[in-house]
Amino acid sequence: MDEIEQIYSSDHYPNFLRYCKLHGYKRMKDLLQCRFEELPELLHISSSRMSRIKAIFVLYFKNHPEDLASARTKKKTNAPVIDDLEDRLLVVFQQNANKLIHISEITKAIGKGVKRGDIIHVLEHQKWCKIVDNTTFFYMPVA
Repeated sequence: MDEIEQIYSSDHYPNFLRYCKLHGYKRMKDLLQCRFEELPELLHISSSRMSRIKAIFVLYFKNHPEDLASARTKKKTNAPVIDDLEDRLLVVFQQNANKLIHISEITKAIGKGVKRGDIIHVLEHQKWCKIVDNTTFFYMPVA
């Protein structure tokens, strides 16, 4: 039972579960990549709800330290290079300026080594990127 949907099964977390799905987080160890500090603004959730989300996360790893240890060692060995990701994404979007772009097209254009969650995180913070739904985006030039 390490799936996020099972751990956060209450009706209090639909926005958080959508966020996890969008970023490809399926298991609790995937949440080690989550940027919890950005969630209140992105998901429009209260600080008390955010506190509960983080408390469940911390409690889970206190009860399953082996998951934490294995996830951290795996993370160190698979660290992708994403230094210029914002610039690479801008180029992809400018080349496809007149159409909707699906996340699969974006990941294919960016190439291997960059996680879907990292791509979506960067896109969420770009003024030129508009999100249609969890998997579709479009370019809007900044005036």
